[in-house]
Amino acid sequence: MTMRGTSAAVVQLLRVARASGVLVNRTKLAKLLYLADLQAVQQGCAPGSGVEWRWRHFGPYSDVLRAIEGDLELAGVVRVSETTNYFGSPEVRLVLVTETPQVEIDEKFAEIVERIVSEKGQLSATQLKDLTYQTPPMVEAQKLGRREVRLDLTGGEPFPDLEPALQSLRAIALTMPALEDEVGAVEDLAEDIDALSELRKEATGEMLDGD
Repeated sequence: MTMRGTSAAVVQLLRVARASGVLVNRTKLAKLLYLADLQAVQQGCAPGSGVEWRWRHFGPYSDVLRAIEGDLELAGVVRVSETTNYFGSPEVRLVLVTETPQVEIDEKFAEIVERIVSEKGQLSATQLKDLTYQTPPMVEAQKLGRREVRLDLTGGEPFPDLEPALQSLRAIALTMPALEDEVGAVEDLAEDIDALSELRKEATGEMLDGD
């Protein structure tokens, strides 16, 4: 099985870390992957992790990473172990256990991941957290003083969160009676709402930037 998207990005980072002798815990995984996405955007590329980064308690994070971690552990690709760090604090480490997991990942992003791990992998989780707080997306989020905002990796103000409104639209669409002359019209409407969500977010962001 070939892994794609966020799973592939996580595996690529852990593969580079293993080859470089870098220990990775949950915090380091998130921060290194965020820094790789940020560097990709700064170089004019698309962020390769597929993660929607938000400002959480320890800086940029996404709950998707925990779900991916569970899937990879269940598949026997990653070993997740609870241990303690140098200071005696509990931490959860992730280690790639398979030799050659198959991943489909952008070649340039893979190079960026390798460079980030090489340059920043030996930093502690706390040092990486502090470093991410100094990046432009996190600086802008802190100006607003609101956690959970979606970070703009280009360094602009965080994007407005339209997901609650989209969920309401989906619920309304799915409860509407089916049209007699077109079977599946309601389902199509719900799919259209999902498909256009990112465009609406980008458009809203552009309008806000213009204010």
